[in-house]
Amino acid sequence: MSRTKKSKPGAQQRAAKAAAAATEASAPADAAAPAPAADAAPASAPAESSTTAEAASGKKGKLIRPRGKRGGIKHHKKGPSSKSSSVQQSAVKESRKTKEPKPKTASQDQIDSSAAPIPPAEHASKIAKFHTLLKQLEQAKTSEEKDVIQEGLDSLGGLAQYQAWSLTGSAKAGQTPTSKWCIEALNSVYEHSRDLPKFRILDVGAITGTAYTKYRWIDATSIDLHPQGEHVEKYSFFDYPLPTKEEDRFNMVALSLVVNFVGDVRKRGEMLRHVHKYLKEDAEGFCFLVLPLSCLTNSRYMNQSHLRSILDSLGFEVLKQSDSARLSRWLLKRKPLDERRAAKKDEHATDEWDGTVFKKRDINPGQDRNNFAIVVDPVPDSKTE
Repeated sequence: MSRTKKSKPGAQQRAAKAAAAATEASAPADAAAPAPAADAAPASAPAESSTTAEAASGKKGKLIRPRGKRGGIKHHKKGPSSKSSSVQQSAVKESRKTKEPKPKTASQDQIDSSAAPIPPAEHASKIAKFHTLLKQLEQAKTSEEKDVIQEGLDSLGGLAQYQAWSLTGSAKAGQTPTSKWCIEALNSVYEHSRDLPKFRILDVGAITGTAYTKYRWIDATSIDLHPQGEHVEKYSFFDYPLPTKEEDRFNMVALSLVVNFVGDVRKRGEMLRHVHKYLKEDAEGFCFLVLPLSCLTNSRYMNQSHLRSILDSLGFEVLKQSDSARLSRWLLKRKPLDERRAAKKDEHATDEWDGTVFKKRDINPGQDRNNFAIVVDPVPDSKTE
């Protein structure tokens, strides 16, 4: 407990002596003797009365700071200053939490809306409508009918919009890009030697032609009906020149979301058979096939088991297969030539097909299913169209 000067022992006596000394200095010489006694009483009385008054009022005197220590509120660890600073910090945190979001610009709104995933039901219906119009376009006989159907395709956004719908749900939705899945699957079954030339890929329907550019050991040739990259050649798969030399052939043909775009069900089968003409004869040949998942899970005429049978008859072995939310991905390997020739069943069979006929037939009947199908036969049949 701190003490005041007046409350220390002997403070009253020192105060009385000082008052007496002052009186003696100012008083006459003849009255010097009685003066100290007379003055001592009044001097001690005020001192006693002031101390008593301070004690009664509860007031303290001047604070005496202990030696060796620093006093003051600001030096206390938990003083008002630290409390106020903590209050300020908490207020800043609260203001950051409740801070209003910045208004989006028009460009940001456009980006967000384009990146938003299309609901599965709407996505499937648009793809189905596009396929229906393509089928009608193939069957149209007059130019007037073709113009009307083409207007319907243009109203849906044309090929570019169809490709955007087909690709919805891959990289933008956080899923593995098809090319990345392809290379990962390929690396699990094939090891490319550094002593060999680069692994050649014919990327059909490449759009921008950037799917395989980051892989240094791959040399990709990109073709598309409507190219959107400077290195993409404008070709249909059926019109692309056939290789005349072995070194011009490819190690793999990639058909990513291409077969389902063909409107003619028979041409889809021909496209899969056409792959053999571009693969190397003296090395392993691969095919990378990607289809919308709804073509296999929601079609009246197709499922995964039926597709496996078609691929087997066309001389392909399924090495890897995986389904994402909207895509079905297949890594195929061409069977050896001797095995394919030994599997021939009739006079219609070739080195690319064992002769098994696959027509359009009901596999999954239902009203809400799509009409995706693949037909493989030697003779055109109008009933399958």
